[in-house]
This record gives sequence, structure tokens and C-alpha cells, in this order.
Amino acid sequence: MGTSLNRKARVLRAVHNAIGIAELGCLVYLWFCGITRRRDRWLVLAALVLVGEGTALLIARECPFGPLQRRAGDDVAMFELWFGPRIAPFAVPTFTVMSVTGMLLVLVRRPEAVPGASRSLQARTAL
Repeated sequence: MGTSLNRKARVLRAVHNAIGIAELGCLVYLWFCGITRRRDRWLVLAALVLVGEGTALLIARECPFGPLQRRAGDDVAMFELWFGPRIAPFAVPTFTVMSVTGMLLVLVRRPEAVPGASRSLQARTAL
């Protein structure tokens, strides 16, 4: 890790980290909505981002940014930077389980009916 990265590799690493942080934010928001029974367009966006990332991981069999970073001269995977080489292999399976569980939580914990609220209001708050 003592080697210096070229400009392209540093930019790709920064972009990759920003995407990873945004996706963690989506995961946190998904769980927040599942626990609080909140439903809004941000929840839909968070779920779409997580499904998109999961689909990309399945298709590419690794993070699509990995090959780009290696070609740019950065051989250290993002989760290896974040968690170290011993824990990094568990990151994708752990975040996958957390995402699927969070989505199931959102589906199972539907918004509670508000006494006296109109059906249209309840329909708008339901996902």
C-alpha cells in the first residue's frame, strides 16, 4: 500500500468509494423505512440502487469497478481498503444478506392504517 497511485487510479478509487458510501446510505435508509414503516420515493430509489448493484455484481461476478481500477493501476479492492484483507471477502455476502433482509422487512412491515385517514392518503403512503 506504500506505492503511489497515478491520477486516473486515484480518481477511480475516489469515485468507487463515493458510490460505496452512497450505497451504504441506501442500505441504512432501507432498514430505517422497514423499521419505521415509512414509504416514500427515497425508499424506492434506495431499493432500485441496491437491486441495480446486486444485478451488476451477479452479471459481472465482481464489482464492475474492479477491472477498471486494476487497469488503471489500483490492485486494492475497495472493501479491502475499508475492512482489511481478512474481513473483505465477507463484505459482499454480508451486505447482500442485509439488503435482502431489509427489503423483506419493508415488505412485511406495511404502513399502519391511520384512523380517520382517507383511503387515497393510505394508498399514497403504501409502497
